[in-house]
Amino acid sequence: MLILAVDTSGLEGSIAVSDDRRILEERSLIAEGRRHAQTLVLQVDRILKSLQLAPQDIDAVAVSVGPGSFTGLRVGVVFAKTFAWANAAKLVAVDTLRAVAQQTADGIQNIAVISDAQRSEVFVNEYSWAPASESFVADGEIRIEAIATVVAQTAERGVHVTGPGLAKFGDQFPDSSLLVDSSLWIPGAAAVAQIGRLMLADDQLADPNTLEPLYIRRSYADEKVAKS
Repeated sequence: MLILAVDTSGLEGSIAVSDDRRILEERSLIAEGRRHAQTLVLQVDRILKSLQLAPQDIDAVAVSVGPGSFTGLRVGVVFAKTFAWANAAKLVAVDTLRAVAQQTADGIQNIAVISDAQRSEVFVNEYSWAPASESFVADGEIRIEAIATVVAQTAERGVHVTGPGLAKFGDQFPDSSLLVDSSLWIPGAAAVAQIGRLMLADDQLADPNTLEPLYIRRSYADEKVAKS
């Protein structure tokens, strides 16, 4: 099964194409700037042509739905929905933090993944390694916590930590040995493809007509409008 994977959850977006378990190619979206809306369609066209594939050859689209950048997520989800609908492809919505966990080095059984939620808070969830599926699975629901709370809880339990939130808050964790290597903090489309493949096998499909990004919290602009 050919899967087109898309991640636009942060500044360093990426796309990938996989064939079952094999990643055929992965590309960054930052080569032509950090404007996903302007580069995503162009880069997808380029990666398909480099693999000698037509859009109709893609069987499924796996898209990272958040948490992450409000604008970036919207761009990625709208593109994925449109591409899936136009090419009769299946669609799966991938938890961005789970994709980050999936990149964790071998040997770690439990991991906390954090992403900056602003106001000294983070989006956070914990994931455990499932040998049967060779993947990390969520222990609960993604939530918003004060970074001080996450630091204290992970230190007390000796849990490893990863995620894009470490770029801002990594120096607050007292034991740096529990922090995953910084090269693995940012979600990549290859990991989105891996999780997407598992979701497709379990028939966990998204509806192109109703899929929305996983925002958890409204944007600051939306909150100001709601209070006015």
